[in-house]
Amino acid sequence: MTGASPWSLEDLARVAALFGETLTELVGAGQARAPVAGVMAVGPARLPCQLWLGDAVEQPRPDSLVAVSTASGWSAVLASEATEGVAYRIERLEARPVAAARKIIAVLDDDRDLTNSIVSSFEANGYDARPFYKTADLLASAAAQRYDAYVVDWIVGEGSVLKLIASLREQDARCPIVVLTAQVVSGVVDEADIADAVKRYDLVFSEKPVRTSILTATLTRAFAASAT
Repeated sequence: MTGASPWSLEDLARVAALFGETLTELVGAGQARAPVAGVMAVGPARLPCQLWLGDAVEQPRPDSLVAVSTASGWSAVLASEATEGVAYRIERLEARPVAAARKIIAVLDDDRDLTNSIVSSFEANGYDARPFYKTADLLASAAAQRYDAYVVDWIVGEGSVLKLIASLREQDARCPIVVLTAQVVSGVVDEADIADAVKRYDLVFSEKPVRTSILTATLTRAFAASAT
């Protein structure tokens, strides 16, 4: 066991006999077959798994799990369902649940405290939120990866984000884009400009101060609507 003393063939034969195996099977155990990728049927679901295949079996028990090769790859199924092809004994099976991918939301505002607060709220509700404080940074990031939604302030720096919104819509015609502003009442932002952008680019408008719970609910509803 420690490697300090060698095993003789007689020793190995006694161990094999104790467990009802042949000497050949015992010695060959160290040369395990490599697993194959497959799926395991659990009701209507198909879970990815790794299968270690044994020998072919001609009449397996109907309630046993066997592996069969299909046009789409290996599958672990009940023997009673393996009506075609050769069924193989499964020596070992490993399956891991697949974690659901989190929606990725980009948040743009030059007010860092507000941006970070919105990001923290999204994260607390199970989303993957990314903060941005400059239009150019978000534009570069959106060109490199896909975002599931955007929350952007209408005025970032000295200008509006209209060109940014147009670019984002060219990349994705359906993802939710929420526009924030607190400057319509003060007259800094023309209400007609925002109304035109909402109509042209299918935006969601939300006035500041931001109510993060309502903002989160708005995007959650938008994601649910796009999934149907």
